[in-house]
Amino acid sequence: MTLAENANQRNYQHLVDQLYQTSDFDFVGVALQANQAPHQITWQYVAGNRGEQFRKIILRSGIGIAGLVVRTGKPFWNNALQNATYTDVLYTPIAQAECLTSAAAIPIVTTEFRLVTGVLLASYRSTQTVSDQTISRLSHYLATF
Repeated sequence: MTLAENANQRNYQHLVDQLYQTSDFDFVGVALQANQAPHQITWQYVAGNRGEQFRKIILRSGIGIAGLVVRTGKPFWNNALQNATYTDVLYTPIAQAECLTSAAAIPIVTTEFRLVTGVLLASYRSTQTVSDQTISRLSHYLATF
């Protein structure tokens, strides 16, 4: 691991921890594409997790919340995650593993090549909802971090 990669890891964990502690979100996470397998996306940095099951989730582009955001490069939000089943297009393993009911996610884009390398997700387990305002809030938070 290079010094830059090590510093980047600390920054993502700090981002997740700070967002979790300063907001009312129940779960905050960052999913990144793997360097050795660029088509695999894993949840690597989280706060508010209920267990370690998130570590076993390996997604491809287009699958789950992180895969959808990586593939499209566009933000995503949904207030009915508990209604998705395994066969649904919007099935989200992270929502199932962490009992999430609503979530907002934005792409993490490299400044050098404008490539989507990861996803910042913030979500609730309760009846709180997310909206375009949540997306704006996350985007602002990521831009100022």
